[in-house]
Amino acid sequence: MRIVIREVLNVGGFFAGETVTLAAQRWPEGGPEQTLTIDDAALTNVTARHLLAPGMVLELRLAGDRVEQATLLGAPDHASLSAAWRQPPILPTPTPRVLSFRCPACKVWAAATGDPPICAVCGAAAPRV
Repeated sequence: MRIVIREVLNVGGFFAGETVTLAAQRWPEGGPEQTLTIDDAALTNVTARHLLAPGMVLELRLAGDRVEQATLLGAPDHASLSAAWRQPPILPTPTPRVLSFRCPACKVWAAATGDPPICAVCGAAAPRV
């Protein structure tokens, strides 16, 4: 399930546990907001849970109502994506690689996957430069 964060309600600490609580809607269809609590251990590619922000798109794997895995796919701007996203190790290549780009289809800064790069959020091809 993909969601877009509408509001960060709480970033847990010592007493609240290592969690982040979000108000979110399904992406891209929208619908009613739902409250989700995500354990720090479930965040697969986020550098720190306090960097999650409104407008970010996450891919969730659920086990019942519990978020088992959450992966950051995109953000509303490059600064918030690059601050929160823990990129996979970058292997040397003979040509430059696109790691992220502003997707013209879904209008978010998205992690790029594959070669040629495609948007991790909607699957659109990266724009040619």
